[in-house]
Amino acid sequence: MKIRRTVRIAHLWLGLTTGLVVFILGITGCLYVFADDIKEQLYKERYFVAEKNQPKQAFGRLLQTAQQSLGSQYKITRAKIYNLPGRAYEFRALKMDPKAFGHWNYYVYYYRVYVNPYTAKIIYTEDAKNSFIGILLSLHMNLLMGKAVGHMVVRCSVIGFVILLISGLVLWWPKHWTKKQIRISFTIKWEAKFRRINYDLHNVSGFYAFLFLLVIALTGLMMSFELSTVKTPEVASDTTNTRTLANIPDYILGKAKKANPSAVFYYYNIPAKPEGTVTVSAYASDDNFYDRQVTKFDQFSGEALYQGKSFRQSPALNQVQYMNFDLHTGAAFSWPGKIFAFLASLIAASLPITGVIMWLYKKKSKKKEQSNNQHTISEKSVLS
Repeated sequence: MKIRRTVRIAHLWLGLTTGLVVFILGITGCLYVFADDIKEQLYKERYFVAEKNQPKQAFGRLLQTAQQSLGSQYKITRAKIYNLPGRAYEFRALKMDPKAFGHWNYYVYYYRVYVNPYTAKIIYTEDAKNSFIGILLSLHMNLLMGKAVGHMVVRCSVIGFVILLISGLVLWWPKHWTKKQIRISFTIKWEAKFRRINYDLHNVSGFYAFLFLLVIALTGLMMSFELSTVKTPEVASDTTNTRTLANIPDYILGKAKKANPSAVFYYYNIPAKPEGTVTVSAYASDDNFYDRQVTKFDQFSGEALYQGKSFRQSPALNQVQYMNFDLHTGAAFSWPGKIFAFLASLIAASLPITGVIMWLYKKKSKKKEQSNNQHTISEKSVLS
């Protein structure tokens, strides 16, 4: 069929064009699924502290301690504050240059400071820019090339991957739904020769992972095009307010805790501009990022300027936007979802490999056929 042949050619060349990027995204994606779990197991001393029969230190003091440990040249922009006992507080100092090329230029600096909330002592200072997880995530998001170039290459490759998934389903679709054809389309013939096993791995595993990979690709594109961010009203701090509370961080955090007392942890975002607001996000679970409520505070008076709706109170479209990242990583469905995301990403990484092997076998077969045809023509010319 003419249409099927066109789809096959488009699938082949699109696969050869985007194959390397898809392989990198698949490998880094399956590793990143369990990144937080791996880090907490490998570096328990950073994330967990001994519980003490004493109250935690004031948040403002902990923030000041973390900032002093880094120096004034590295400004802390965010804190992760746990409501749970026995957990360290994390302070992040991050500055990026969106126009720079390369991972190490794109991140001007990126530090994480882990502080014991009971004693206010620094547990560990991590250079996240050079950490394995930091490099892994950068490789996944922009191929270590920075946002200006790498982000666009990844975005175009993922768009190509979506087309590959759809065209692959068209090519996989059986012409006739006979019992034999169904068996061929849905099972891998492990006892066959390598060429047939490779063919089945590409087609059959690709079919089974199709829906998962489509969700992962589309949610990735939503983040790439910044469609996963729930828009909030533009509010600003009152820069004319000359009465700044001395313990403003504690005052704001106290109000956030009062509004969401059952939250597992809070992200406290510090504004970079004088008119910027302090944004506190309260998370209901440590297993996902979608179940949260966002509140914006005046950084000078500490008064709440805007309080977003909780996940359950939000409209359906906003709920999808909130869930986007967790759908991308599988965390929306807890451990089973992560396992499926891991396996699907692994299959995504294998598809370019099995596809190239199929293409090489086909080229080899064509060369052999052409050689045999030339040999036959030569024999005929001699006989004539």
